[in-house]
Amino acid sequence: MIYSAAHGGFANQNIPLGGGAAIANWLTAEWERTKPFDLELVTPSILGKGAAPSARDLVRFSEREYAAFCGRFEEAATARILLEDPRTTAVLVNDVSEAPDFRQLAEAGFRIVTIYHVDVIAYVAAIYLREWIAPERLVRLHERFGKWWPRILQLIFAKQRASAACSASIVVPSQGMRHVIERCYGKARVDVVPWGAQPVVYSDAEIVAEVERLRAEFGIKAGTRVLLTLSRLSPEKGHDILLRELRRYKGDAVLFICGEPAFMRGESYTRKLRRLAAELSAVRVVFAGYASGIRKAAFFRMADVYVFPSRHESYGLTLMEAIEAGCRVVCLNHSGAREIVTPEYGEVVTPHGLIGAIERQSRLPRRPAGRAQPRFQEAAGRVADLLIGRGRASGS
Repeated sequence: MIYSAAHGGFANQNIPLGGGAAIANWLTAEWERTKPFDLELVTPSILGKGAAPSARDLVRFSEREYAAFCGRFEEAATARILLEDPRTTAVLVNDVSEAPDFRQLAEAGFRIVTIYHVDVIAYVAAIYLREWIAPERLVRLHERFGKWWPRILQLIFAKQRASAACSASIVVPSQGMRHVIERCYGKARVDVVPWGAQPVVYSDAEIVAEVERLRAEFGIKAGTRVLLTLSRLSPEKGHDILLRELRRYKGDAVLFICGEPAFMRGESYTRKLRRLAAELSAVRVVFAGYASGIRKAAFFRMADVYVFPSRHESYGLTLMEAIEAGCRVVCLNHSGAREIVTPEYGEVVTPHGLIGAIERQSRLPRRPAGRAQPRFQEAAGRVADLLIGRGRASGS
């Protein structure tokens, strides 16, 4: 199996590449453990020394630079895959806009499974067009007028259509995402595989010790309510919504915003967040930077409430991580959250409901850690079966 992952291969770099990169790292590690097939990961390193971007380069590219990278990676990944025998090799595509040439691989006879971590057309409709035009309508408009659109949009729309036409299966993490893709592309086969949670890998003593270090580092006093959000800093993640609502918050609290700016609008958005944070009086806001490993585990343990204010999410990996860690969660209403958050875990609310939900959830005891369902290992097994051609994923 050849796994094409334009955001893969950066497991040891603390850069906010997003959920797609995390899933590529997790799947690679799980399949190296279970060995359902011989696995080769095709990453930007295939472009060669001096031409391969670092993870830091990827999150700082302009739209034009990123589109150029997509073209280079497509060409190199396609050429590598075509060296294999399609009778004995399957292809897993992790990043759609950066994918190999779907049609060329399909015509050569390769079985292709494509993972959608985000439906970029649905994202454009939700974030840029504020849902004035439905994703399926945008697809039809592209068919008629797309040749006049910016190159990056042409790339996105063409790649998603090719993936739908050429993939034996499109893997998505939520039913809501499945319905959108089916409305856009008709009879494409879509399999729903919720990614679930990874088990906590640190001992309780290790996490407690790191919590104490964090409390000392940031001067967190006993009795101070701790709110946490953890994601890259970009507009769809909705930190600005949370900060505006916190103007109405009463009481002693600190909000940790863990993450770094990433991709095209990240830097300007971060400046906006810092201005909004400076206007708050009751809540101290700490921009704590990128958190991973034991530090991330300690932030989850220290938090009274994990707040997930994203405007648009297909799933929400950090939401699952928070639930696995035992956090009470509050999030905005989108398809990913609705399929994850039950009253046992927390609340799904409108922006104006954030403060009330935070108050209610912070008064409840923490849940036991390690109880989130489903488990990531199950999801990895289902994707492996799809690649081999065994059955369908649950929820399909």
